[in-house]
Amino acid sequence: MMANWALTMTALLLMGCASTQPAQFYSLSALDRMQNASSDLSVGEKVAIGIGPVDFPELLKKQQIVTRTGSHKLHVDEFHRWGSPLDEDFTRVLAENISTLMGTDRVAVFPWEAYFQPVYRVLMTVQGFDGRLGGPVALHATWTVLDSKANELATKRSLIEEPASGGDYEELVSAESRALATLSREIAEEIHRLAFKGGL
Repeated sequence: MMANWALTMTALLLMGCASTQPAQFYSLSALDRMQNASSDLSVGEKVAIGIGPVDFPELLKKQQIVTRTGSHKLHVDEFHRWGSPLDEDFTRVLAENISTLMGTDRVAVFPWEAYFQPVYRVLMTVQGFDGRLGGPVALHATWTVLDSKANELATKRSLIEEPASGGDYEELVSAESRALATLSREIAEEIHRLAFKGGL
């Protein structure tokens, strides 16, 4: 009797282990440097740009990917996760995109080393960055460009929607990367305008 019970429990445990879904991990992707090598927003290497701090909603500071399933309903998926904290991944890719678009490697993420003195600094608050599987993703952010003396030069609000053609998480993250690329270009265009307005 005990032997049969033990065998049954062992079989159930093995079935449970076999049916456990392995977690999958995702990361935002930056713009391709080769495709953007001749960007019309280049400012040259002498312009240093600081990115951050970037303030993210607590809801999105999770390892699990958050999606919308209704107007007021969210889903937190245990088996589809960010490879690194989303706010850090977002800021890293934003900095890489700005560097690519503006043709300068002198782009640093806050906090930067004491020797790094940005000519322009971008502060940002992200209000939302999520979407539906098989539907559009939305990126809502308010950002400010400061000069080297912390004077406010411009404050903008970006409301970006990007369609996701597939109904899976990989396409959702791809759409979020495209939305972040659009935001990056908006910021790069504003810095470029300010730089050349100032007689760069």
